[in-house]
Amino acid sequence: MNMTFFGQIGRRIAVLDGAMGTRLMERGASGCLEALCLTDPAAVASVHEEYLEAGADIVTTDTMCADALCLERYGLEDRSYEIARAGAEIARAAASKYSSEERPRFVAGSVGPTTRNLSLATDIGPERLAEVYSDVIRGLLDGGADIILVETAMDAANVKVAVEECRKLDKSIPVVVSAVLSRIAGRVASGAPIATFWGDLPAEDIDAVGFNCSNDPKAMEASIAELASLCSKPTIAYPAAGDPPLSPHRFAKDMERLCRSGTVNIVGGCCGITPSHIAQLAKAAGRCRPRKAEIVKRSVTE
Repeated sequence: MNMTFFGQIGRRIAVLDGAMGTRLMERGASGCLEALCLTDPAAVASVHEEYLEAGADIVTTDTMCADALCLERYGLEDRSYEIARAGAEIARAAASKYSSEERPRFVAGSVGPTTRNLSLATDIGPERLAEVYSDVIRGLLDGGADIILVETAMDAANVKVAVEECRKLDKSIPVVVSAVLSRIAGRVASGAPIATFWGDLPAEDIDAVGFNCSNDPKAMEASIAELASLCSKPTIAYPAAGDPPLSPHRFAKDMERLCRSGTVNIVGGCCGITPSHIAQLAKAAGRCRPRKAEIVKRSVTE
């Protein structure tokens, strides 16, 4: 299905889903939301199906904090692989339910930033972080993820380790990296300029790159344009609803302007974005053409 995914983003702008955590909390969930993949899979599946019904091409697994470092506070650090696999299986079942030959749907396996920035941490090294990421990525791959999404990234050093672990486990699966932007223009959350952040990443092992969260669409426009000028990879943009939150209509209108700029291949939403936002976004993205980007065709023998 990987090549089908690349074919999709080459022909049109693909639509990612919106927030998972806030949807679950609106339904009364609390504590470790990733653990719901084991304790209440129907709740997680229902959120995926809401986004698929709204027009999302890609649903993101409920696993952003499924790594052992995040799970420590809940005493679940030994269940990282199990949670990640369950999360991918739930999303896979939902995506398959809505897929057709004409319009396949995809599963992005979410790999979050953990609770440590490797560049600053004194209590963890790259070897341990690699083990942490490996458990999550193995679970996502075994559960049927089509894409590995290293998201909400703040530290290029963490991203390097995550991508390296992914490529050890699967040479061909698409790897997408999405960073959080700083409120200082032209910088990611770590404070590094966008050009420096991109330059520090293992570009040869990454298939698409962009930004998520980072306030509203307008706050992301200039940064996506800069990134698109620096690299030929497909780009992804999935901002938050902002504060105060944008209405679905306003969000879609702002995102359509971003789509028409010719700088994106995949769009979606992050914190505060609902199925109503994604339904409007899917219509807006459908009126725009994707950025011309370099699609890397990987083989399992690489």
